[in-house]
Amino acid sequence: MSEIAISLKNVSKYYKRYARPVDRLKEILLPGKSNAQKFWALQDINIEVVRGETIGIIGRNGSGKSTLLQIIAGTLTPTQGEVQVNGRISALLELGSGFNPEFTGRQNVFLNGQILGLNQKEIEAKFDLITAFADIGEFIDEPVKTYSSGMFVRLAFAVAANCDPDILIVDEALAVGDIFFQQKCFEHIRLLQKCGVTIFYVSHDLTTTQSICDRSVLMKDGIAIFDGDPNEAVNRYYSLLGQRVAVNTTHKVINQTNKILGTTIDFQKIINHTILRSDHLQRHGALGLELVAARVCDDEDHDTLVVDMMSALHFQLLLQAKEVINTPNIGIHLYNRMGTLVFATGTTQLRQRLPLLDTEDYLAVCLRLEMRIEPGEYSFNFTVAEDITGDNPNIGFIHDCHESLGPLMVVPPSDPLLPFYGIAQLPVTAEYEFKGKLDLMMNI
Repeated sequence: MSEIAISLKNVSKYYKRYARPVDRLKEILLPGKSNAQKFWALQDINIEVVRGETIGIIGRNGSGKSTLLQIIAGTLTPTQGEVQVNGRISALLELGSGFNPEFTGRQNVFLNGQILGLNQKEIEAKFDLITAFADIGEFIDEPVKTYSSGMFVRLAFAVAANCDPDILIVDEALAVGDIFFQQKCFEHIRLLQKCGVTIFYVSHDLTTTQSICDRSVLMKDGIAIFDGDPNEAVNRYYSLLGQRVAVNTTHKVINQTNKILGTTIDFQKIINHTILRSDHLQRHGALGLELVAARVCDDEDHDTLVVDMMSALHFQLLLQAKEVINTPNIGIHLYNRMGTLVFATGTTQLRQRLPLLDTEDYLAVCLRLEMRIEPGEYSFNFTVAEDITGDNPNIGFIHDCHESLGPLMVVPPSDPLLPFYGIAQLPVTAEYEFKGKLDLMMNI
């Protein structure tokens, strides 16, 4: 079997849009004459997927994600280009696709199994496994039209994931299920990954995309504008959201080109001990506000990337404005060895408003982070951004993002009794009241 699971070459898809219904009729009656406008849902997509890869597709609504997956699944034909698929595809697309609402859940299991290429005996052999995974009880013999959305997605995922697919496509469907079913689904997805199944995953849960995907494709207006590391794809996605806050051009311009904001931070030390490299390739942004140097040290002001569990590190950043920056904000993202985002914060989340910067102004910022996380190696990102308009205040316009810095090592304490178990420590208290022996009347 070919090592290439899916190959898309110059794939495009357009739909015709008519200003009036009568224009559609005229086109049918008068071939060769059309008043339709072409809407390009996809434009010149070139993607090659190696067998066993997990690919995340991200982008805003209407960017072409679902159209792309439908073309890969074979439910939609491209206008132009070449699509090559090697292996059995199992697709979990929009809620309701592939199921007959009048049939019972049992009948739909057999129907979908046959659509996926299984014969009657193969479906019968897997039926108990599918129903156990779906866990919808006696509703398996009720018409699907009576199901809740959560029950429906349970059965749909159980069928799609347990019919031995070579390629699994999941489009937003898991957002419907409850947390326990979602955990079960992701555990199964990881099992499929270990078995070499190729997975296409679409979700607005970007943290999950970063966690389970080997690479991600960022879509915008039907065009794949980025194909690569999931963390960088997510950062680029955030930079697409919203617009920058309008700059206040009526403020008094300060004629000082080397102004340092932050008198308690030694900016010369930041420059002399910077961890940034000029040849660092995992960097992107508009560069209107540039991160020129960064230093990491402990509470004793010693440069280090090794820290005891529960101790603190100081992340000192030196920025230079290349243009007027109205609302700067600085962020840090921390990832474990699995690529899972463990923690992220910034000056916006800390509700610290940084000053407006004029062109050539410098700004020194220090983020002190107590490493209340499990021992191990971590990478981290620095993000220099600016507030944007929109409903989500946690998203900024990215000026400069340095990714995959480190590694940073958190070492366990000498005391064998760990302060907590798990990924990170949450604030917790314990209290008790001791009264000795009491005679209590218990109504049991």
